[in-house]
Order: sequence, then C-alpha cells, then structure tokens
Amino acid sequence: MRNILMKKKKNRLNLIICGVAFIVMLLYIFFIDGVENLAASITAMNPLFLVAAVLCMCGYWFFEASALHITAKSLDANVKFKDSLFVTMIGQYFNCITPFASGGQPMQVYYYTKRGLTLGSAMTSLVSRFIVYQFVLTVYSVVFLVFKLSMFTSGSLQGLTFLTVIGFIINTAVIALLFMVAFFRKPTTKMAHGIIRLLGKIRIIKDVDAKITFIDNELEQYHENFLFIKKKPVLILKCCLLTAVQLFLYFSITYVIYLGFGMNEADIFTITACQSFVLMISSFVPLPGALGAAEGSYAAFFGDIFGKFTGFSTFVWRFLTFYLPILTGLAINLALTRSGKENLSQIEENAEKNI
Repeated sequence: MRNILMKKKKNRLNLIICGVAFIVMLLYIFFIDGVENLAASITAMNPLFLVAAVLCMCGYWFFEASALHITAKSLDANVKFKDSLFVTMIGQYFNCITPFASGGQPMQVYYYTKRGLTLGSAMTSLVSRFIVYQFVLTVYSVVFLVFKLSMFTSGSLQGLTFLTVIGFIINTAVIALLFMVAFFRKPTTKMAHGIIRLLGKIRIIKDVDAKITFIDNELEQYHENFLFIKKKPVLILKCCLLTAVQLFLYFSITYVIYLGFGMNEADIFTITACQSFVLMISSFVPLPGALGAAEGSYAAFFGDIFGKFTGFSTFVWRFLTFYLPILTGLAINLALTRSGKENLSQIEENAEKNI
C-alpha cells in the first residue's frame, strides 16, 4: 500500500512538472520570440492546416487502437473497438506523465481485464503491440539514418547527430533483446541471471533470488508472446502496416504545420526524417515526455527550416503530441468520475494490486 501511495504521489508530481514545463514554454516563446514575432506567427498560421495537424494526431491514436484491437480481437472475440480506443488513450495519458513512457502498459492491462479479457490475453495483446511498434520504428529509423543523417553531421547539429545515433542504438538494442528472448531463450536467461548476480555482489540488488524469479517469469511471458506472434504472421503483418501508417501520421504533423505557414521549400521526407531524429533523442531522456530534450532538439533540427516561425511551431507541435494526450486523459477521468465509474487514480491503485 505504501508503494502505491508513493507511486501516485510521484505521478502527481510528474503531472505538476508537465504543467510547469508548459508555462515555461509559453514564457520562453513570449519573451524570446517577442510579441511582434509571436503575433506574426499566429497570423501566418493557416487554421485549416492546424485542424489537419490535429486530425493527424487523432489518426495516430486511431491506428494505434486499431493495431492493438486486431490483436486483442484474435484472443477474445467479444472485445469491442471502443474498448481498445479507450485503453489506447489511458496508455497515452500515463505514458506522457511517466519517465520512458513506462506507466501506460500496467493501466492498459488492468482496463482490458475490466472489459472481460483474461490477464494473459491482455498482456499478450499489449506486449505484441509493443514488439511490433518497436520493430516498425526501428525500420523507419534505419531508412532515415541512411538517407538523411549526412545532412546534419556538420555545424551546430554535430552534437545532436551523436545523440540521434545513441537513441537509435538504444531503440535497436531493445528490439534485438526482444528477439533474443524469442529465439535464444536459454542464453538470454543465463545472461540475465549473471547480470543480476553481479549486481547482487556489488550490493545494487539486495534480494538476488527474488529478482531472478521475477526475471524468469517476465522472460517466460515474453517468450509466450513471441510464440503467439509466430503463429499469427498475417495478423502481425496487418499490425505492421497499421503501425507504419500510424508513425507516418505522427512524423507528418510537423510537415502539416510547416505547410500551414505557407512554406514549401523543404520536402516531406526531410521534415519527417528530422522528426524521427527528435524522437530518437527523446527516447532515452529519463523525464516525463523527455521534457526539455524534446523541445530543444526540435528547435535545433527545425531552426533553419522554420526560421522565424521556429518558436511557435515548437509550441504547436509539442501541444499536439504531448499536452493534448494529457488533456484528453484528464477529460476521460472527468467523464468516468461523472458517470460514477473509477477515475484514473483508482485505475492506478487497482493496476498496482493486480499486475
């Protein structure tokens, strides 16, 4: 119970930090860009393209829910799309307010079980979804790194290029580790045991046996999920295609914003590549939503592309991709509370007890 309360307080603190970061970003744009430039940026922005950018973000959520739903549907025919969409938005909310987007999956598992899925089916759906997402993201990253990274290897962006490569290595390592669990289970287990025992000897881990048991259970679960994937190649291919569209919509948000300012010199491939580099850098920053790193890398990569509109475009992009999911999650919480159902704080407490 103490751990549950501590985690709830930590998430509230993270939410407060996100709110403070939003205010700081507003102040930065107001004072650094200046009132005149800010007013010019707002005036220059075509509202129709702003609506289109919002629709891209909504499409990102829709395709996320669709990819998740077809997996869940294959395990339980009674699950409804609205359940998967709801689970997706719960995950978006908690991912935004927790470091490394680590808080979403336990809440998603809990809510799927509340809607009739068994715990095993819920976990298989979400872990399979995670594996597919990481795989498609890695493929995108390879393409962008091969064709576009050379554009940013000189000048002021050299440091960011290094961070981009580090982010790519981390994301690739994640998918490589997942495949190791699938195809080299015993060596992976031995390696995990060796690392845990080493950490135990240097007193970083206290209860070595308990941690080994925990890791064995986790590896067993992941292995079973991979067995599910191997048995459903057509289903996984569909998930990959949906994820490819989903990520394209996410990467295209900045391009739509760019067009909204009436500019057309940069091509969509260059802008989506820059956006993927921002995502790679943000992926290893241990703060909710990679606060600071996301905004800073975005402004750096897009400074020459957006010119005087860089500050305002950063705000619009960050609001759509980070603060809008948070606000949507809070709106869901209010709707649940008014309908007499569990609110998000209760979800978190129940998830901690059941997962």
